Amino acid sequence: MKSKLSVLLASAVLTLSLASTAALAINNGDGVNNDRHDAKHTGNHQHKSKRGMKGDFKRMAKYLALTDEQREQAKAINKTAKTSGLVLKESMQGFHQQRKVLLMEEHFNEQAFVDLQSQYQDIIAQKALIKAKKEHSFMMILTEAQKEKMQSHQKHDGRRKHLAE
Repeated sequence: MKSKLSVLLASAVLTLSLASTAALAINNGDGVNNDRHDAKHTGNHQHKSKRGMKGDFKRMAKYLALTDEQREQAKAINKTAKTSGLVLKESMQGFHQQRKVLLMEEHFNEQAFVDLQSQYQDIIAQKALIKAKKEHSFMMILTEAQKEKMQSHQKHDGRRKHLAE
């Protein structure tokens, strides 16, 4: 009787330890089942930004009560800025690749980084100019009331607190 009980107890302990080991192995060792959470985010990060920008525009258009004509003008402004930026985007990819190489080196080469930054300074300035022109063009299609509403919203927007101070 005693030997049956000890065999039963030993097999129960062995089964539980194997089950917990398997559960940890399935869940990447953290003991939490992240399958559902990971499935939500798999491959969505690149697409989310595009969807998010459209959502931001719709929310902003609704907040400012843009007319249909203003919406069309804003879409045209964004499209023009996007096509202008696409040319620069390709050249900026080279900058980002070279920057990444510099950051991955064992010892940071400050002079190489400054040289790289100065080499691409014209392109960076052009991108900033395109963005400023886009924002200016957008502000020009707004009414005075919409401009005030936009400015007050930017002052209180949590992402732009540093600009309000």
